[in-house]
Amino acid sequence: MTKQGTLNFQIEGALENHFAAIVEGSNDAIITKNLDGRIMSWNPSAERLLGYTAAEAIGQSITMIIPHNHLEEEADIIRRLTRGERIEHFETVRRRKNGQLVDLSLTISPVRDAAGNIVAASKIARDITLQKQLEEQQRILLAEMRHRVGNSFAIASGLISLCARGVDTAQELAAMMKNRLVALSSAQSLSVTDPLAPMRSGVPLSDLLQDILRPFRADLVVLEGDDIPLSDRALTPLAFVLYELCTNSVKYGALGQEDGTLQVTSKIDGSRFEITWRESGSFGATPSEGEAGFGSRMCERMLAALGGTFHREVAPGQMTARVHVALSAATQED
Repeated sequence: MTKQGTLNFQIEGALENHFAAIVEGSNDAIITKNLDGRIMSWNPSAERLLGYTAAEAIGQSITMIIPHNHLEEEADIIRRLTRGERIEHFETVRRRKNGQLVDLSLTISPVRDAAGNIVAASKIARDITLQKQLEEQQRILLAEMRHRVGNSFAIASGLISLCARGVDTAQELAAMMKNRLVALSSAQSLSVTDPLAPMRSGVPLSDLLQDILRPFRADLVVLEGDDIPLSDRALTPLAFVLYELCTNSVKYGALGQEDGTLQVTSKIDGSRFEITWRESGSFGATPSEGEAGFGSRMCERMLAALGGTFHREVAPGQMTARVHVALSAATQED
């Protein structure tokens, strides 16, 4: 071998070692497979991401990490690779060794031999689980925002009708509505988490109920039963639930009726805390969204963090909502 040939060989060897080190040290899972789908290489990040060691994975079919409902993707990928395509940022799902599914973004490139023939595929996989979780949270927040905006217009309309019954002039109506809307804004803010604002620690449930109800009627409902100081973690979820019950009551139930009545009771039952909201009046059989409504689902979601449940029963002229939470989560107890 000539000196030039030896030098080229050494350079190629150094480059191979350099590329191998990059693959070994990459934070992304890098997997090589042949066109029959057999795994040829499996770097340490692939071990961490998917749970299989290189010894377990190499020589096995790539389908061992592909869920059954995604198997058709593999055939399509092979077809595109054999045409020389590079597949970038392909979002999919793969299965870990323990059976858990993980969201991935894949970049797949054809691997060619010295003659230029495509003989394998190189896959770079990046875990996008956190990204997907954030996207889902954003979707939920946007849905809640739409729900709240729609509620706000309906509530404003209901408050105008409610206030108009007790005034004689437009000036009186304007003043009453202004006070109600300011109170409504204050009550609504209790049901929205502001990460920059200090939490109100140890707020009694009765005080929270008064704050939430203030915009809706002057003769505020008095809590009957056990009053407890609410923990920081319980304040926002319970404010949300009570506010949701108020807004639906103004639109469909007792708080929007001249003859409507509302009773709120609470009790400690062992390790659980129960709040019961009872409405009666001249409304129909569906004075609220019902169990399948968005508001009910959001109440269930909010209370889940407190080990709680939400249940609503509706009948002509009657609506009862029951909230159950873990007492330790609702109070200042650790």
